Amino acid sequence: MAYSCTDFVDDVLNDMVIRSWIKPEQYGPDDPQAQCDAVLGAISDADVSLRLAAAAKQFHAELLDAVETLSAIAEQYGALALANVVCLQTAILKGGVIELTRDEAENFAFVRDLPSGGRWWRRVNLIE
Repeated sequence: MAYSCTDFVDDVLNDMVIRSWIKPEQYGPDDPQAQCDAVLGAISDADVSLRLAAAAKQFHAELLDAVETLSAIAEQYGALALANVVCLQTAILKGGVIELTRDEAENFAFVRDLPSGGRWWRRVNLIE
């Protein structure tokens, strides 16, 4: 028996459902437009996730190039700065931000000196 376009679509949809990238409620069995929208939406979400993961990886690489070890951050700037590094990397990965007081931001300013420091600093909100 030949493998048909319908078989292909069913296999793709089933695989994406198993991976929890789409939900069966997003489309009907006889609605190719809804099927396409669900798959393209999942691909778009995956693209965003990959870009964020690449940014978080770049942040980590730049950080280690600058300080060599994470423990060096704690030794030089304190445990709170190290905790904020972890929070910032998570925020980059999730597309979010961290909030720092002015004092915390001053102690965390070494991030601005990284090669992409301006990019990373946009993920820091100052609070009063």
